[in-house]
Amino acid sequence: MIILAIFINGNVITLDNNKKNAQAFKVKMGKFEAVGSQEDILNLKEVNEEIIDLQGRTVVPGFNDSHMHFLNYAVFKSRVNLSNIASIDEMIEATKNYIKENNIKKGEWIISRGWNHNYFSDNRLPNRYDLDRISTENPIFFSRVCGHIGVANSMALEISGINETTQNPEGGVIDKKNSVPTGILRENAMNFVFNKIPAMTKDEIKKVLKSAFSDALKCGLTTIHSEDMGTAGDLKTLIEAYKELDNEKELPLRFVLQLNLMNKKAVAEAKSIGIRTGELSAMLKIGVMKIYQDGSLGGRTAAMEEMYEDTESNGVIIYTQEELDDLVLSGHEAGFQIAIHAIGDKAIKMILNSYEKLQIAYPNADLRPIIIHCQFTNKKLLEKFKKLNVISNVQPSFVMTDWPIVEKAVGRKRAYESYNWKTMLNLGLKVSFSSDAPIESFNPLYGVYAAVTRKNLSGEPEAGWYSNQSLTVEEALKCFTLGSAYMNFEENYKGSIEKGNLADFVVLSENILQIDNNSIKDINVLASYVGGKRVY
Repeated sequence: MIILAIFINGNVITLDNNKKNAQAFKVKMGKFEAVGSQEDILNLKEVNEEIIDLQGRTVVPGFNDSHMHFLNYAVFKSRVNLSNIASIDEMIEATKNYIKENNIKKGEWIISRGWNHNYFSDNRLPNRYDLDRISTENPIFFSRVCGHIGVANSMALEISGINETTQNPEGGVIDKKNSVPTGILRENAMNFVFNKIPAMTKDEIKKVLKSAFSDALKCGLTTIHSEDMGTAGDLKTLIEAYKELDNEKELPLRFVLQLNLMNKKAVAEAKSIGIRTGELSAMLKIGVMKIYQDGSLGGRTAAMEEMYEDTESNGVIIYTQEELDDLVLSGHEAGFQIAIHAIGDKAIKMILNSYEKLQIAYPNADLRPIIIHCQFTNKKLLEKFKKLNVISNVQPSFVMTDWPIVEKAVGRKRAYESYNWKTMLNLGLKVSFSSDAPIESFNPLYGVYAAVTRKNLSGEPEAGWYSNQSLTVEEALKCFTLGSAYMNFEENYKGSIEKGNLADFVVLSENILQIDNNSIKDINVLASYVGGKRVY
């Protein structure tokens, strides 16, 4: 670690409202010791202190992605890549090649994620019979890009105990045709398969995490909030893997672990091993208890008050109101901050009801409850966000992939009230940005670009999708830094470049406040620093 250093000749975007710009700063013992003009900072130079010339480059606080699935990203780097598949035949061919190239043995599970049937020339979901064309001697399970729908081949269905007589689980759907499972599993129905997939070992978790750290650092991420339970398969093993990496000084950036505790039994397990929201070290923290209340837009499982325009459904609710109320209360009483996944307005309404009851039960607690995604809202819902101090954790990059399907799914009126981040900020809501990787790229500059332009990486639509909801660059930067810090109770020492804050910062190739907004996506990260140490 650079214990003592002065950085000069920079265009420092501090995001500190009291001093928005600076030319230099001093780092000492992992924190910003002083921020100001070059002359003032050089006057603070100590004996043998290193001076680093930023050569006029732009510096911003380190990016803080407040919700992703980093272990999932790392694991699937080494599995068959389904993210750019354009047809079911292409999926089959790619997987056959993967089996051959990796010498996959008979009986081994073949698992991957990333297909999106909206891009298939077949224009349909894959089914068990498609995957049987790949292999009938290996159990196969492929999750859709959203993670809320999956498809299993016949062998995987058999191993999982899914047949004609299997009933839908609570909060899930087994698609059937003439009473025969098609292989498509939605929401909690996927747990039939997940429960049969062997959990990762501690060493496997550590190895794959280390293989992906550099990917995050080169994007300027200095803190990641990651929900990894679904990939790891075991809570205690997951926590031990991260703790060992931390103790071995192998974590080059800060991690906040978000734990998917889907029932009271899981909450009790976490409590039994002493896990609750709080700091474990300077580099590792236990964050929120994360649960799901609905599904995804792409899978039409997001829970809506009204029916979808293109299917006879209004989505899937995971918990009844009473169940949700009980789980939220149990999580809080076990010492967890609560974050709940919700895309549809019906799911959001139910969560707000639960949070209101929690606030009544604990009126003096600093709860900072969170709703992750918040895509389909309206004025009444957002006013309740404000009343209850609920934090909106949103993924600006979603607009890049979702805009072509939103109106088809919900119609123009509901589309107009969706993805409305500017309205959230104008109402004074606390907004935190994230990527939900691997669903979207965790490059935060893509997220800033999407928030500011409301376009995809190809520049479509030309005028921006509902551009009245576009943010300024400064607003987007704050959501990716200060917003995420606030969400994690860290706003007093993280998220801006000011005296006393953690020295987490990023050097950019361009001045992000002056470059054409359409070029933000092309900015490169030249260096990333965590606690004053250069890690990229």
